[in-house]
Amino acid sequence: MTSIIAQTVGFAIRKTGLFRRLPTDMANFPAFHAKTLAKASAPSTRNRKGCRASSREIEGQRVWTLAPLDGSAKVQVLFWHGGAFLYPPTAAHWDFLVGMVRRHGWEITVPLYPLAPQAQVDQVAGFALRVYGDWVNQPGTGPRILAGDSAGGGLAAATLLGVRDAGLVLPDGVVLMCPWLDLNMDHPDQAAIEPRDAILSRRGLRAAGQLYAGDNGADNARASPLRGNWADLPPLLMFGGGDDILVTDARSLKAKAPDVTYVEAPGLIHDWPILFFPESRAAQAKMARFSLTPTSNFEVTK
Repeated sequence: MTSIIAQTVGFAIRKTGLFRRLPTDMANFPAFHAKTLAKASAPSTRNRKGCRASSREIEGQRVWTLAPLDGSAKVQVLFWHGGAFLYPPTAAHWDFLVGMVRRHGWEITVPLYPLAPQAQVDQVAGFALRVYGDWVNQPGTGPRILAGDSAGGGLAAATLLGVRDAGLVLPDGVVLMCPWLDLNMDHPDQAAIEPRDAILSRRGLRAAGQLYAGDNGADNARASPLRGNWADLPPLLMFGGGDDILVTDARSLKAKAPDVTYVEAPGLIHDWPILFFPESRAAQAKMARFSLTPTSNFEVTK
């Protein structure tokens, strides 16, 4: 059964309609987007007290590293944040990431990648592949995990396929949270799910996807990794929510790649694994356990 807090938050977001309106208000989008980007995204002062936070630049983009205070990292994680390819990480992202550092010993690299509409898929995917090449060769203890949520889950997936195709060293495992894997937003089940979705709309995501894909369109694996070849890849753990229109992407990937370990939570909203619900904490514990010993037959019921 969905927890009371998850039900309450979903109801409140659904009532305000705030998140579902923003991506579709294209007349006011340029001003809103500029205002959003003017605020540099970074871990808060409170968050920085819970971990060692440092940053550097790669190709002019800020790349953060969050590590345990005592230096005892168990896992190296490269995390691509969500935001419809338009927005930087939110406070919820930083809270989630610092929580994984503090509770589970992750050392996390968080690239603030170029955003649409100023940057489009080829530039972003190329940047992601170069950052991955740098990250995978950095010193560090424990397995190496490629991860992402929402649009960042799609970017993580596209990066994974690009790494394999380029013959680079693959990560030990992959974690995708409510990933956006097909920019076309044309799955027939999405119409029935949309009235329950408190955060996303098909119209808004189509608009964001067009800004990101540009003239190349969305029918290619860089923009829509669901359409790529999913053979010869490392173990993958994926989460989806029953009240999220992007759950169709997660289900489609599970059907295409049966070795993917998939956890779907009925009644939960988009990006629930990074939030603060009891279900979120349980999902985060599963991610942590998977990251220590990534395997294609991972037991999710523990």
